[in-house]
Amino acid sequence: MKNRTHAAIAAGFALVFALGGCTAGAPESADPYGIPDSKERFETQRNAIAEKLQTSLLPAMRNHGIDMWIVMDRENNEEPLHVELGGGFAGVRGAFIFHDNGSDTVEKIYYSSHEQPANSVISQIYDEVLYYGYYPEGLTPHLRRAVEDRDPQRIGVNTSHTLPEADGLTVGLRNYLVDTIGPEYAGRIVSAELLVRDFRLQRTPAETAIYTRLLEWTARWMGEALAPGNITTGVTTAEDVNWWLRDRALELGLTGGGTVRIVREGELLPIHDPDIPIERGDIVGIDGGLKYLQYATDIKRTAYILRPGETEMPQSLQEIWRTTHEIGDFYASLMVPGAIGSETWSAINAEMESRGYRATGPDAGGDAVTTTEPEVGIYGHSVGNVAHDIGARIADDIPFAYGDRVRFPLQASEWVSIEFHVSIPVPEWGGNTWYSRFEETAQITDAGVQWLIPTQKELFLIDPAN
Repeated sequence: MKNRTHAAIAAGFALVFALGGCTAGAPESADPYGIPDSKERFETQRNAIAEKLQTSLLPAMRNHGIDMWIVMDRENNEEPLHVELGGGFAGVRGAFIFHDNGSDTVEKIYYSSHEQPANSVISQIYDEVLYYGYYPEGLTPHLRRAVEDRDPQRIGVNTSHTLPEADGLTVGLRNYLVDTIGPEYAGRIVSAELLVRDFRLQRTPAETAIYTRLLEWTARWMGEALAPGNITTGVTTAEDVNWWLRDRALELGLTGGGTVRIVREGELLPIHDPDIPIERGDIVGIDGGLKYLQYATDIKRTAYILRPGETEMPQSLQEIWRTTHEIGDFYASLMVPGAIGSETWSAINAEMESRGYRATGPDAGGDAVTTTEPEVGIYGHSVGNVAHDIGARIADDIPFAYGDRVRFPLQASEWVSIEFHVSIPVPEWGGNTWYSRFEETAQITDAGVQWLIPTQKELFLIDPAN
């Protein structure tokens, strides 16, 4: 970090394993993560996409009465679902076409101007593939024939007021599609918004294995950033930690970053201030994640900087952290299939108010309303392909901010971020509160939530003297 090279930092690591408390240990090997090479990444991604299209798509289409789903794509303006449907080079215009022909397998068709290589998802898993090149007729006759030959009754396209990932059809491509298939079929076009939602949220075993591994990498990466050998009091700033996270992700062949926040005796210091170094007694938290294949994580990890003579956090702070986890457990207990986002938010707030907390809202997600009174802020969300994904939002019913997501039900198998802050007065800080932040990832199951990796039960302890 500041005035030190990355090599020197790496050499000095007393690494933290982010699945538990902070303990010093020997430096890790050059590649502690086991991140796959390009070929293994491709094979992993291909298998996950194939399983997803085979098991999640047809139920989503039938649940919403859509027998053909057309996803239009274009070079330099890719559809939001481009990668998770197979990627490739769309060229002049591309079309992913999925048809329910009444069998137990969805028909997968792909048209593009440019041929995909043999080692591509398109080439290996689609049933019909056609490349039309730069011939004057372009995609038009092929797309028209695909529709006319199958005579779909309801054609889903990606338009949505609420979900960005389901709103990929541009005005230009919609006009092109309407002109291509003609007025009769254009009259059968409907929004595929809820199809897209259900398709994405029905997580498969292959997806969950990939995502769990990515969460493990994320927790370790944050643990490294908050390792004793990586923080020098009076020198290292929150900005330094942020840049280190980004650079370390690049070194690993990934991308990612984190918002680094310092709490100093109840004061929330400016985010990534370059001139305020970390000091003893500070609490340092990271909120962020890594990106890999078509997935992105979003969790938090926190460290306490020991004061002279301390070997653990003060008991008052330990009790607040235990309370934070107790609130997290209560929150998690309400995350069951069918629960409505805004109703869950209201139920958590009602319980917290009965316990003496002020419930902040509609969404305080980044700043406390008060630094002297007990408060709770709840702002959970769907997670997976992006940090804030398209499932139910655990928030107030504010259409401008969340659209319909707060009225979505939780679905079995989806991944969720259980996220909140709790502020509790600390006697040693003159009654100022610790803005304690919690964010962990769980999967919704019929038996309740299942944490995908262990939650951070103990704060990392950094002793600058060692």
